[in-house]
Amino acid sequence: MMLHLPKLLDNGCVLQSSMLVTIWGWGTSGETVSVALQGQTVAAAVSVDGSWSVELQPLTAGGPYALHIETSAGERLKREVYVGEVYLCAGQSNMELPMEWIRAEYPSEFTRTPDPLLRQYKVMPHYDFAGPRSDHEQAAWSSCDEQGLPGFSAIGYFFGRMLREHFGVPVGLLNVSLGGSPIELWMNAKSLEDFPEALQTVQPYLADGVAKARSKSSIEARDRWYRSLGYDQAPTTGSWLPLGQWNWHHEKSETDDAETREWHSITLPNFFANQGLSRFRGELELRKTVYLPSSAAGKPAFLRLGTMADAEHTWINGHVLGGRTNQYEPRDYSIPVGVLKEGRNELRIRLVCEHDVGRVTPGKTMAIIIGDDVFDVSGVWRYAVVVEANQDCPWEDFVRWKPIGLYNAMLAPCMPYRVRAVLWYQGESNTGDFAPLYQRMLTSMIELWRRDWNQNRLPFLIVQLPNFSIDCIEDGGWPTVREAQWRVGETVPDTATIVTLDAGDWNDLHPAHKKPIAQRLFQAARQLVYGESSMARQPVMTRAQVKDGAVILTFDDEPIADCLHAAAARKSPSRLYTVDGREPGEFTFFWSGGSQAPAKAVIAGSQVTIQLPVRMPTELRYAWRNNPDIGLLCNESGTLVTPLRVHLRTTSRITR
Repeated sequence: MMLHLPKLLDNGCVLQSSMLVTIWGWGTSGETVSVALQGQTVAAAVSVDGSWSVELQPLTAGGPYALHIETSAGERLKREVYVGEVYLCAGQSNMELPMEWIRAEYPSEFTRTPDPLLRQYKVMPHYDFAGPRSDHEQAAWSSCDEQGLPGFSAIGYFFGRMLREHFGVPVGLLNVSLGGSPIELWMNAKSLEDFPEALQTVQPYLADGVAKARSKSSIEARDRWYRSLGYDQAPTTGSWLPLGQWNWHHEKSETDDAETREWHSITLPNFFANQGLSRFRGELELRKTVYLPSSAAGKPAFLRLGTMADAEHTWINGHVLGGRTNQYEPRDYSIPVGVLKEGRNELRIRLVCEHDVGRVTPGKTMAIIIGDDVFDVSGVWRYAVVVEANQDCPWEDFVRWKPIGLYNAMLAPCMPYRVRAVLWYQGESNTGDFAPLYQRMLTSMIELWRRDWNQNRLPFLIVQLPNFSIDCIEDGGWPTVREAQWRVGETVPDTATIVTLDAGDWNDLHPAHKKPIAQRLFQAARQLVYGESSMARQPVMTRAQVKDGAVILTFDDEPIADCLHAAAARKSPSRLYTVDGREPGEFTFFWSGGSQAPAKAVIAGSQVTIQLPVRMPTELRYAWRNNPDIGLLCNESGTLVTPLRVHLRTTSRITR
């Protein structure tokens, strides 16, 4: 076997400083492999199965350095490596979401000087039910430059840039995430034996060839549905695609049958069901005439249309701007020089609604932006039905979304690679039937990963789910997962959970406000990982009592995280405020019979008082809905209070 290394150890990799570091690979059985780096030389024999590994003493941050590998038979490899801080960025879509998706919100990030010392290792989606793999199918290191930045995890990028500024050392981000992935995909079969409800969902896929056959059959069904609309095939779905790159080959002409259709008025953005298109499935054409001044003629511009369900192509003045494949991807398009005209300009969209919940998402900006000038394109549009389907488009059977598959193929190959800590942003896909299991599952997953990495105190920084409501019923799933995430941060050593109730968007599962979340993760990392005494503190309920016909909640300020190396200095509790300056809201009384009623709350210093109704409730809840957004509690630094429940029948008992 030829001498070779895993993809993680390709040129440009970042190794963790100040820890023992493993270098591993494969070669010819019986030979000896020597590894040299930063003045150290270590050797090991290649085992019978062709694998080898060596351990280096802690390395000094910096680089690039030359990593030399040589066998006793004379084979040689050389890698250019860096040494610094390495973080595993794991979870689902809001961790995977790339910087390109939020370019419009953070345009200045794309004009920064390239930073070759901020690097990302992106693992592409792959699954395996047979067992852990030793290397990734497809993965690569990239630098934070014009080519690499668009594909960086947005959370990882902002967090990594803060680390770079704070420590001045190279930073490596292992982006091991996949949109839509439930937590059980990131656990192995053994750990899931305690969760048979989750494990049994993968059983029908384990026989030879079944998984691929099911996936292929579901894709073929989608293709047939799209062919019924006149397209060659369905657009590619699944993980994020580079903007504008997809395989929807059918191209509609600018004038095909337009004059023979029946045109109607429609107000956008809006739900189509509110516009006379209830239960519509099929393809629509949407048109809008926009009048621009002479100063706009010929200039480059930017078109923002928000999001829409489901797949579309967009033109202006007959020039195709691009297309997106799903309801989540922002329709942000560059308009080239020479396309816009003085006076009348024609916008045109061909939109396929795969299900009967079509929309151009309410609350999203629709505008043409030319420098500092913004031309609103919302309001009245025209629409015509191109073709109507008699049934929903079939869902793809996402085999990669089944338990253990991602653990084996995407996560397991990383385990010899030393990391400083884990950033975990996941939970949206566990707000359904498995929501009550989430605390136990996350605790089990953390224990599993710590064993796998042989780092008993591997820190975990957890992002609590932000506010969200569109396409989401109020069944308690989101609050339950938030509570589970918070409890893990309280009960599992060397973990911290940050509250993000103000960082979401009610109308977007993928909020663009990633920088504030990264900032809170960074503050938590300073305390939990590096033992710094940070000014950032978390208001936590420490006491609940019933007195004089009221519930009195007492809060204290605590460090965001219990430090690994040092304790933050105690401070007296700060006064509570509300984020929006309104009276405190989001308090609700619940009774055992299922009834509920809003509760009025008053802030007095570090206490909140809520008057009890005549009939004693069973429970008091705060921020216990998908999109809590009225009078959210925070301390003087703006750090939010987590959602909570207080059982009033046992007044001294506190459920955080």
